[in-house]
Amino acid sequence: MTGEPLAGRYQLEQELGRGGMATVFLATDLRLSRQVAVKVMHPGGDGRRAERFRQEAALVASLKHPNVLEIHDFGEDAARGPFLVCEWVQGEDLRELARRLSPVPPEVAAVLGWELARALGAAHARGVVHRDVKPENVLVARGGPLKLADFGIAALADQERLTSTGAITGSLAYMAPERIDTGAFSPASDVYAVGVVLFELCAGSTPHGGKGAAYLAASVMTKDAPPLASAVPGTPEPLNVLVARCLARDSRDRPTNGEELARMLEDVVGRIAGPPAEETRAFFQAPEAYAARWREARFQRLLSEGGSLLAQGEGARAARVLNEALALRPDSPEVMALLRARPKARRSTALGVGAALAGLVAVVGVVGWGAHPWRTPPRPPEETSAQGAEERVIAEPVPARDPETDTPKALPRETASSAPAGVAPVRMTAPTRTEGARGARAPTQGATSGSHLPQHPLDETPPESTPPAPSGSPDGAAASATGAPLAGEPVKPATLRVTTRPWAEVFVDDQSRGYTPRVREVNLSPGTHRLRFVNPLCDAWEEVIQVAAGELVSREVKLQVRKAEMVIVAPAGARVFVDGVEAGVAPLPGPVNVEHGSHVISARAPGVAALQREVDVVAGKRIEVVLEVAP
Repeated sequence: MTGEPLAGRYQLEQELGRGGMATVFLATDLRLSRQVAVKVMHPGGDGRRAERFRQEAALVASLKHPNVLEIHDFGEDAARGPFLVCEWVQGEDLRELARRLSPVPPEVAAVLGWELARALGAAHARGVVHRDVKPENVLVARGGPLKLADFGIAALADQERLTSTGAITGSLAYMAPERIDTGAFSPASDVYAVGVVLFELCAGSTPHGGKGAAYLAASVMTKDAPPLASAVPGTPEPLNVLVARCLARDSRDRPTNGEELARMLEDVVGRIAGPPAEETRAFFQAPEAYAARWREARFQRLLSEGGSLLAQGEGARAARVLNEALALRPDSPEVMALLRARPKARRSTALGVGAALAGLVAVVGVVGWGAHPWRTPPRPPEETSAQGAEERVIAEPVPARDPETDTPKALPRETASSAPAGVAPVRMTAPTRTEGARGARAPTQGATSGSHLPQHPLDETPPESTPPAPSGSPDGAAASATGAPLAGEPVKPATLRVTTRPWAEVFVDDQSRGYTPRVREVNLSPGTHRLRFVNPLCDAWEEVIQVAAGELVSREVKLQVRKAEMVIVAPAGARVFVDGVEAGVAPLPGPVNVEHGSHVISARAPGVAALQREVDVVAGKRIEVVLEVAP
C-alpha cells in the first residue's frame, strides 16, 4: 500500500480483514524491521468507541502469556486515528486447521484445548473474561503455539461491560446459557465456550445442532448437551466426562475458570495421550502426521469394540461403531472381514442384525465426511428417532471469508451492536409489527408420545397432580349432565397433554403451570378453561377449551417465531447482502425481515472495498445497521 507510515513508524502493506470497529492490516515496523498486524479504528466514531479500543489494548497488554496474542503498541495517528499493533501470526485460525485435519481425533482436540485453557487461565487470573471464544478467534502459528486473539468485547469480571450498548455481544453458538438468558458472564462462561469448541473439533458440529437462532437459544437454555461419546463413538471417557462438565447448563457445575480447566485437561491429555508438553510439541512439529497417528489408533479401538459387540450379538451398537470406523477408513477390508465372520444368531435376531450391518457402506457413502465443512457426525439412535430436522436448532458458524469477495478474515469480526454510534450505529426501537398476534394453531386429538423438546431451566415446579375443586363444589365433587359423579364422589380430572415447538410457558386460566417440555400433562377440573402458551420470541397462542371429567385432550402447537426488522443503510448503488443472499440495491425500499440471532450484512459498490458488519437482532425488534465507506 502507498501512503505515509502510520504514526511515522508502521508502513501498511495490505488489508487482512475488516470488522465492525476496525480494519486489520499487515504492516512493517520500520523501527524494528519486523512484520506486525495493525488494527486501525474506523474513522468517525465518538469518544466511547475510542475508549473501548484503548481498553482492549490495555487489557491484552496486561496479559503476558505465550498463548495470548501479544500487543506491541497503541497510539493515534493524526490522519487515521487510534490504532493497535500486535504480533503477526503466520498460520491459520483453528477452524481452518480443523478443516485441514478433519476428522480431528479426540487426543488432538484435548491437546489444543489444553493450550486454549492456559490462555484463558492467564486472562481470568487478571479478572478478564474474553466473552467471544470461538475457532475464528484462536490462531495457530506454524510450528506453534496456539494464540487466543480478539479481546475486542472482553470485560472485567467485576466491572460493567465495555461495550457502549446494553446488547449481548458474542457468537450465539458458543454462548453459555446464562449469557443468552440474562447477559450475565463470568470465567465459567468462557469455560462453556471451550466445551463447545472441543465438542465441535471432535464431532464437526456444535452440541445443539439444527436451524435458526431462536431454536438454538431455546435449546442451549433448556436442553442438556448430548454426550460427546454419543456423537463420536470411541471418544476416550476422560475427555467425554470433562466436555460434559464444561457444557453444564448451571455454571456452578463447570470448572470455575481457565486455570482449573487447564489442570483438568492436563490430566486428560496425560491419561489418553501422554505428557502434555511433549504431546503439544509433537503436534505442532507435524500436525498432519500427529493427527494421522491418532486416527489410526482410534480406528483400531473402534474395530476392536465393534468386533466385541458383534460377538455379544449387539448388532445395532456394532453397526454404529463400525460405521464410525468406516468413516475413518472407507472400504476397510478389516471391517468387511469382521462382518463376514460375525457369529450366527437366531433367525429373527440375525435378520435384524444383518439389516443393520448391511447398510454400513451405503450409509458411509451417503453421510460421509463431505456433508459438513469439517465432518458430519453420526447421531445417537435416540436423537435420530425422536428428533426431526425441525428440532436441529443451531445455525452454521459464520464463514471465515467474505461471501462476496472471498477475502480471508485475519481477525474475528466485531458485532455492529457493540460498536459505538457513528461507525456502525445500532438503534433499538419499539417493534413496528403488531404485537400479540396469534400464531398458527395445530390442535390434535389423540395422545402424543413424550416430548423431546428442551427443558426450561427456570421451571422448578412439577406439573400439578391434583386440580383445584370446581367452582361451586364445596367438597371437590362436581355434577354435570354428561355422566358426572354423584355428590360426595371424587371428581376425576381431565388431562391436557401438551407439546410445543419451541418451548413455551403454559398458562391455564392465567396461572402458570410451568414450561414445556418439562410440563407434558396438566390436570384440569371439568369445565371451561383458557389456555395460553408463551415464548418471548414468538407470537402467543391462545384457546378456550371445555373438558369433561376423565377426558384426555391433546394440543400439539408450533409457535410462530417473530421476525426482526433490519434497516440497512449503505452507499447508494451498492448491492446489499444478508447472510450471503442479495437483499437488493441501496437504498433499500424498506426494512429486511430476518430471524432472531446473528447475521452478517455486507455491501459491495463499484470501485469500493466490500463493507461488512455482523449484528445481533432480537425477534420483534427493529435495528438499524449502517455500512459506510472509510474516507
